Amino acid sequence: MSDSLYQAATEGLRYQDARERPLRELDGPSELPVSLVLNEIPMGTLLASPEALEPLALGHAFTAGWITRREEVTAIHLSRLRHGLAVRLDVSEALARKAEGHQRRESSVSSCGACGVQDEAELMAGLTRLPPRAALSPEALMRGLERLERATRRGMHLALGLDAEGGLISQGADIGRHNALDRVIGMSLDSGVWPEALLVSSRCSLELVQKTIRARIPTLATLAVPSRLAVETARACDLNLICAHRGRRLELLSGQVD
Repeated sequence: MSDSLYQAATEGLRYQDARERPLRELDGPSELPVSLVLNEIPMGTLLASPEALEPLALGHAFTAGWITRREEVTAIHLSRLRHGLAVRLDVSEALARKAEGHQRRESSVSSCGACGVQDEAELMAGLTRLPPRAALSPEALMRGLERLERATRRGMHLALGLDAEGGLISQGADIGRHNALDRVIGMSLDSGVWPEALLVSSRCSLELVQKTIRARIPTLATLAVPSRLAVETARACDLNLICAHRGRRLELLSGQVD
């Protein structure tokens, strides 16, 4: 762009001063620290949207390897902390001790939960090759993309659980894309109804691939280009990984077709 065109485009441009606007009047999404606890053992804190916290906690506990079945959690308790919220999952003492030992090998838990993992082997723990399954059809995925567009929320990431025809099974929204995905997985743990595909409104990092594989969901579709490590891991585990390029074209990067 030439200087003259730039100057013409910005002539008279000023910031709208919102420095004194009350927080309650801002359009941004809510975000609070959410502490996850097994029995009385603190397991970590997520920065998350303060809604639908039960499926978030269940999904994160499952994808983090703390639990393997919904039945292992006998009760879920929500409570307020001084600066945030807490979700306590009641499990057996033996399971809590095992999960605590696993968690000690990590230095932190965050909304991008792979951050802080100390050991490369720990990063890939729990991954396995999935049974070969055909990817969701392009027609079904396009129906899912239409649903994703209709469900868009300002400042929020979305994750949808889709059936084989692109119908909506479950939906999770959060300020963090990993949390949104965990919410959908937690809903499936609770209901026993598992999607054929996950569709997320974000770029695809390694951890989204990991969570999908650990949940044994055959297809993951994302709007933006995945990382190379995400694609490499998806191919090693036979996950159907699709980049939707924001609806402009559909690219199958890993997996099976009919």
